[in-house]
Amino acid sequence: MSQFQYSVLTNTSAQSAWEVYSDWKNWPSFASIYGDLSWRDGEPWQVGSRMDIEIVRPVKTMIDHLIICCEPGRELGWIDRALGITISQWVEFEKQGAEITRVNTWGEVSPAGRIVGERPVEALLESFIATWYENFRRACDQLALTKN
Repeated sequence: MSQFQYSVLTNTSAQSAWEVYSDWKNWPSFASIYGDLSWRDGEPWQVGSRMDIEIVRPVKTMIDHLIICCEPGRELGWIDRALGITISQWVEFEKQGAEITRVNTWGEVSPAGRIVGERPVEALLESFIATWYENFRRACDQLALTKN
């Protein structure tokens, strides 16, 4: 098992950051790895709901995304399974001021060292998370500019 963590600071409220984060139809603008995204079971973002996430690169696969915790604007947790790999991930929206939010993500990958698309899954995940969260931060900051 290996662990990961990443944080971004955005110039918007925790509620606005959540609104950007939870708008899953915009996720392809944060990272160019997505194919189809759809909720298979339950209502979006409800504990126990499942989302199918198609990944098109570096390999094609379908991720089973199970929501295990959801407090909008505060905390979110899920378990992803694909290619014999399990990733548990948490996201926390931490209010830093009236219009500043730190978004923290962390989790675990098991088993460690699995090769996907000729790279260790940890390296792929590290690159993906940095790309996704930095683009997410930019979208949040842009939303904050349009609201002012």
